[in-house]
Amino acid sequence: MNYQTPGLMMDLNAGWFRQNGACGYVLRPAIMREEVSYFSANAKDSLPGVPAQLLHLKVISGQNLPKPKGSGAKGEVVEPYVCAEIHGIPADCAEHRTKTALQSGDNPVFDESLEFQINLPELAVLRFVVLDDDYIGDEFIAQYTIPFECLQPGYRHVPLQSLAGEPLPHATLFVHVAITDRRGGGKGHRRGLAGRRGRRVREYTSTKATGIKAIDEVFRTATQPLREATDLRENVQNALVSFKELCGLTPAANMKQCILTVATWLLHSDSTPSVTLNLAEQYPPMEAQGPIPDLLRKVLTAYETMIQTSRTLIESADAVYSKLIQAQQAGMDFHKELHRIETKEGLRGRKLQKALESFAWNITVLKGQADLLKHAKAEALDNLWQIHNAGQTCGIGRNGSASPEPSRLRAPLEPIPETDGGGDAASC
Repeated sequence: MNYQTPGLMMDLNAGWFRQNGACGYVLRPAIMREEVSYFSANAKDSLPGVPAQLLHLKVISGQNLPKPKGSGAKGEVVEPYVCAEIHGIPADCAEHRTKTALQSGDNPVFDESLEFQINLPELAVLRFVVLDDDYIGDEFIAQYTIPFECLQPGYRHVPLQSLAGEPLPHATLFVHVAITDRRGGGKGHRRGLAGRRGRRVREYTSTKATGIKAIDEVFRTATQPLREATDLRENVQNALVSFKELCGLTPAANMKQCILTVATWLLHSDSTPSVTLNLAEQYPPMEAQGPIPDLLRKVLTAYETMIQTSRTLIESADAVYSKLIQAQQAGMDFHKELHRIETKEGLRGRKLQKALESFAWNITVLKGQADLLKHAKAEALDNLWQIHNAGQTCGIGRNGSASPEPSRLRAPLEPIPETDGGGDAASC
């Protein structure tokens, strides 16, 4: 890569190629590697088949921040603040800043939460920029740029670099990273749990008419499976959100944390635990013994709803997934003959362009929704494993006559296998 003038574009280039240890090739996003796909860089919302994600970023503090080079600062110490920038497709580009930490360069405390919605995660890059609010001539202190796909959740130290990309000794940002999914179609809702409260009309992803009868009939067969896939995923997601909320946890919390929280309530109560987790069952129920408080009863109801919706998803996902893939493959059978069919139908100009876009949209939607369903089933299986694991360690688990072996939990609940789809190994 030819070295450019230090600044934003050089930071983005250097950050982008930090993937894979700064060696080898960087693949295009999967949506751009498919044989047929609908992709618009100027899309205002999430792309079909690409789940939008929420980045919850908490900038906690900084360590050993230097004074800006070449500046005549008013004071002996800097007054830093942090800008977090997302660079990607236009719909993703955003910037938020923290408050200024007054008279603090060695260990400034920001303690500020920032949130971003990412519609195309594979093209998004996160850039931290530390600036001085009390400067003369030069406000730049440090920066660090990293692809969104390389972010690791949890508490992290971000190693800061100079304007030229050189490491700054011992200069770091201390942050907390959490990434959650925004499932379902339509425009973005408010972040966090509050954005999911209340009833709202469920929005379903649907196929578009191409104007060619034979092709439209094929895609029409996927209408019901698309609705079923959305219902399966949304029902589980809504149940999970309600359960986490009643446990007093954030959307980024995992199932093990939820079970451990409930166990803590029970084990630290004045009376002996009145609720047990029956781990002898494949879908372990929480069983109450005797009178329990209203709040705990609500938690048990939310847990039961979550278990039932997860069971429905796990047991129904394979059949719905197969229907979506079959419709997608049937549509792909028309791909090679698409131009001949359109010529035969007399499509020209704008009608032809619309037919091509609708065909690409439909193929992308079917493949994308099938993948989302596959990932949802894998997450549901992982939640069950976490429930069994947490129940065995927190003191509320009850195995009954025998403890279920790990193989018993996994064997009848296999994740949906990958299909032999084309385009995944395409070169950049």
